[in-house]
Amino acid sequence: DLGHITPHIVDAYRDCDAFMLEFNHDRELLMAGDYPPPLKVRVGGGLGHLSNDQSRALLRALLPGRLSYVVAAHLSEANNTPELVAGALEETLAGYDCGFDIAGQHHVFDWYRV
Repeated sequence: DLGHITPHIVDAYRDCDAFMLEFNHDRELLMAGDYPPPLKVRVGGGLGHLSNDQSRALLRALLPGRLSYVVAAHLSEANNTPELVAGALEETLAGYDCGFDIAGQHHVFDWYRV
């Protein structure tokens, strides 16, 4: 639940080989959805959750680098879809030797080897 990306966050993750990153919401789905306006402001605000675009920006800041695997996590069931996240990751990671997976609330992963 970062809310926004800072230079400190980029520096802190720069040497990671793999990490789990919040892809909470698609901004358009959040704004068009059923959440009351104050909740939309909180979720989409600087102290809320990372959007797909914010998470993509963090990945772009880390690439090229050591990053070899990303697990997208904390997807909102109301304001995001695994398909949107997969598309964002495929586009962002294209041309890099970096794989990804998308965490879900109703399944578990096997162990990862990095």
